[in-house]
Amino acid sequence: MIELINILKYRLLWLNFILVLLTAALSFFYADFAALLFVLLSNLFDILGYHFALIRRTNQLPEKVIIRSYRVNQFMFDLLLLILIAIQFSWIAALSGFIMKWFGLQDILYYLFLQKELPELWTWMKWTPFGAIKGNLNRFEIIIQAITGMIIAILILLN
Repeated sequence: MIELINILKYRLLWLNFILVLLTAALSFFYADFAALLFVLLSNLFDILGYHFALIRRTNQLPEKVIIRSYRVNQFMFDLLLLILIAIQFSWIAALSGFIMKWFGLQDILYYLFLQKELPELWTWMKWTPFGAIKGNLNRFEIIIQAITGMIIAILILLN
C-alpha cells in the first residue's frame, strides 16, 4: 500500500488519478465526459506502464522488444477501454475520445502530468494524422494537432 501511495505522489500523477475518478463519476450524468475519461485513463496506463515499467526496468530483453510488447498491451487496453465506454456511455463519446488520443492529446498530457518539458521534436508520432503526412513533428505542430483533435471531438459530441 505504501508503494501505491508513493507512486500516486509522483509528480502530478495524483491529479491524473483524481481527474479519472471525477470524469468517471460525471460520465454517468453526462456521457460526453466519457471521451475525456478515455484519454485520462489511457494516459494513466501510459504513465504507469511506460514511465514506471519500461523506463525504470532492468535490461534483460532488447529495448525494441520491450517497447513493442508494451505498445501491444497499450493498444489492447485502449481498444478494450473504447469498447467499454461505447457500451456503457455512448459510441459517440468513445469515438471522440479516440480522436483526441489519435491527434496526440494523451501524449501531451503524459508530459504535463509528469511535469516534463514537451520535446522539441516528436519522432514517434507518425501514427497521428499530421505525423502520417509530415513524419516528425515539432512542438508547435503537435500542440496544433491536439487542439484540432479536441475541436473535432467537441464538434462530434455537440451533434
